[in-house]
Amino acid sequence: MTIEEIMDIQMSAFNNRSIQQMMPLYSDDIKVYNFQDLTLVINGKKECEEMFVNLFKQSPNLNAEIIKSIFFDNKVILHEYVSGRNGDDTKKEQVVIFEITNQKISRMDIMR
Repeated sequence: MTIEEIMDIQMSAFNNRSIQQMMPLYSDDIKVYNFQDLTLVINGKKECEEMFVNLFKQSPNLNAEIIKSIFFDNKVILHEYVSGRNGDDTKKEQVVIFEITNQKISRMDIMR
């Protein structure tokens, strides 16, 4: 599977709030960082899944819209609008840097 295919599936799963489609894309040792201060906020697939389950439950209208994507080596930089997070329908801009290792998402850096 190409990085582009992984990201297409990830975005579709996110917008459909599908844990079943999303979690096989993530490595067991996924790390998620706050980009501004490089704080580790998620450590491992179990924590990542719990975060998405809670987010999806609290966000029935969750939607991400890609503004621009940049593919570079094993990284993808997504500039996007997200709305519906935790019941807030305001479009909010964010950037997420995904790192892909062995066809799995192994790291995410999120800037909101």
